[in-house]
Amino acid sequence: MKIITKISLIGCLLASSIALAGTQADTGSKKASQECHHGAHSRMGQGADGGERFLNRMTDRLKLTTEQRSSVEAVLQKSKSQMANLKEKIQTNRKALRELKQNGDGDGSQVQVLAQERGNLVAASIIQRSKIRNEIQLVLTDTQREQMKQMREEHKHGHHNKG
Repeated sequence: MKIITKISLIGCLLASSIALAGTQADTGSKKASQECHHGAHSRMGQGADGGERFLNRMTDRLKLTTEQRSSVEAVLQKSKSQMANLKEKIQTNRKALRELKQNGDGDGSQVQVLAQERGNLVAASIIQRSKIRNEIQLVLTDTQREQMKQMREEHKHGHHNKG
C-alpha cells in the first residue's frame, strides 16, 4: 500500500476517533471519563438509560420547567432510533476493520472502503447530534443557553486535563 494511502487512512481513523471522543456528554460521571470513547456518543439519549440521566442533569442544572423537560424528552425520543442505528453501523464497521486486521486481509482497497464508510457514519452521527443540540437550544431560555455553554466549556477543559 502506498505511504500516502496509509497516512490518509491513519488520519481518517484518528480524526473519527477524536470526533467520537469529543462528544462525550456525561460531564458528571467518573465512570464516563474512564470508559472507552466509542460509547460516549450514546449518552445524549440513546444509551441504556443515558437519555434519562442526560435529561435529569439538564433539569437539575438548568432548572428546566415541566414543559421544557417534556420538549427535550420529545427531541431525544424522536432521534433515539436513528442514533441507535448509526451506533450499530459504527460498531459493525469497527468489527469488520478488526477482522481484516486479525486475518491479515487488510489490503488497501478493503480497508479504504471501510475507512470511508466509517468516516461517513461518524459524519452522520455528528450531524444528527448537532440537530439534537439545536432543537434542545430552541427550548431553552437565553440564560439556560448560556449556562449550557458554560457547562460544555467546563467539561471540555476537565476532559482534556485528565490526559
